[in-house]
Amino acid sequence: MTDAIEFDPVDRITTGAVGRPGERTFLIQAGRGAVNLSVLVEKEQVAMLSARLLQLLAELDEYLPDDEEEPAPSTGEVPAVSEQEEPLFRARMLRLGFDTAREMVVLELFEDVPEEIAEADPDELDELTFTPEGHVARLFATRAQMRRVAIRGAEAVAAGRPQCRLCMLPMDPDGHDCPSKN
Repeated sequence: MTDAIEFDPVDRITTGAVGRPGERTFLIQAGRGAVNLSVLVEKEQVAMLSARLLQLLAELDEYLPDDEEEPAPSTGEVPAVSEQEEPLFRARMLRLGFDTAREMVVLELFEDVPEEIAEADPDELDELTFTPEGHVARLFATRAQMRRVAIRGAEAVAAGRPQCRLCMLPMDPDGHDCPSKN
C-alpha cells in the first residue's frame, strides 16, 4: 500500500545537511501551511538532484521562457534544513518532472520501489511503469524555488570534508591516515 503525500504547491522547500562533516545527514524538507515534511536522502542523491535541476531549469529557460523576472538566487533566500524535523522516511528513488500546464516543477520521492525499477538502466526508466510501495511524496514548486533548492543542495554537498591531495579520500577534521604514506 502506498502512502501518498502531496504539497501542491509547496510554500517552502529546501535541501541540505545537518551534522559535522563526515557524519552528516542529508535531508529534503518541504512545507505547506502548518504541515511539514522531512525526508532522508543520500549525499549522492542531493548532488544528482542539484545537477539535474540546474540542467532541467536551463532547458526550460531556453524553450519555455519564464514570465516572471527572477532575481539571482542566493543561499540566504532558502532556509537551511531543520534538525528539529523528524524524517518521515528514507527516499530510495527521486524523480523530476515538469507540469507544462501550470509551469511547476514536480519532485517525487519514493520510499521503496520494485527491484526491476531499482536495477533498471536509467535510460529505460521512462518506459517502465510501476506501482510504488511505502511513502510517496510529490512536491510541486516554482522554477525559482527549485533553482534555490539546486544551489542550496550543491553548496551542502561541497561543504563536506576536504579531499586529500595524495589519495583523494576525504580527510576527517580530527586527522587523516593517508594510505599513500604507507
